[in-house]
Order: sequence, then C-alpha cells, then structure tokens
Amino acid sequence: MSLYDFFMYGCLFLSALVIVMHIYAACYFKAHQGAYQDFIDRYQKAGLQLDLTTKFANNLGFYANYQKIAFFMNLRKGRKMRFSQTEKVSIRAYDFVQQQPQENVAWMEKTLHLYQFTFCMTFAWVFFMSIFIYVLN
Repeated sequence: MSLYDFFMYGCLFLSALVIVMHIYAACYFKAHQGAYQDFIDRYQKAGLQLDLTTKFANNLGFYANYQKIAFFMNLRKGRKMRFSQTEKVSIRAYDFVQQQPQENVAWMEKTLHLYQFTFCMTFAWVFFMSIFIYVLN
C-alpha cells in the first residue's frame, strides 16, 4: 500500500467514523433529553443561574449538545468559571452539580466523552485530508 492509498483510505475511514460518531452522540443525547430537562429544571429551581452559552445552546437543537453539558461537567470537575469579567459562577452552582448522584450525571459524562472523541477524530480527519490534498496531490 502506497502512502497515497494510506491517506486516501484513512480519509474515507475517518469521514465515516466522524459521521457515525456525530449521529450516535446526537441520538444518545436525544435518548436522555428528559433527564437533561429534569436536571435543568432542578438547577433553575435551586435559584442557580445558567451561563449564556448553555441558554443559547438550548435553542439550537442537536447542533449544540456539547455546549449544553460542558458547563455542568466543568462545574462538576470544579473548574473556576465566570459569567462575565466581574461575576464568578456561584459556589452554590458547584455544590449543586457536585452533589448530584453519579447515576444522574453519568450519561452527561459519557456524552461529553463521545463528543470529545468525535472532535479528536475530526482533527485527525483534517490532518489526513491536508496531507492527502496538499502533499500527495
């Protein structure tokens, strides 16, 4: 197998993999849509503020599933975040998310990992395509 064939078939394989992973991740999130809405409702009933990205992502359908859960997973991991330059995310928000039972957020963690893997494969696809188009052609 030549280098040309390797990158050509690699591009085809990665293209198919990225498409399948996007579809799988979107379906997985859709299957847990009720759990997500329940989580959001409990979060807001606790008097906690959603960040602008999560609010906006909730209006974009499946296009922004990653953004819908990234905020909460960052809270769960304890990453320091801000709503604006002057306003930090409330300690109560961190506490709320970190106190959730693992079974309530395990699907969010899996979805986040699915999207992170898909993004890595997308970058690999871009790398393969760049080599294939600009070096080998």
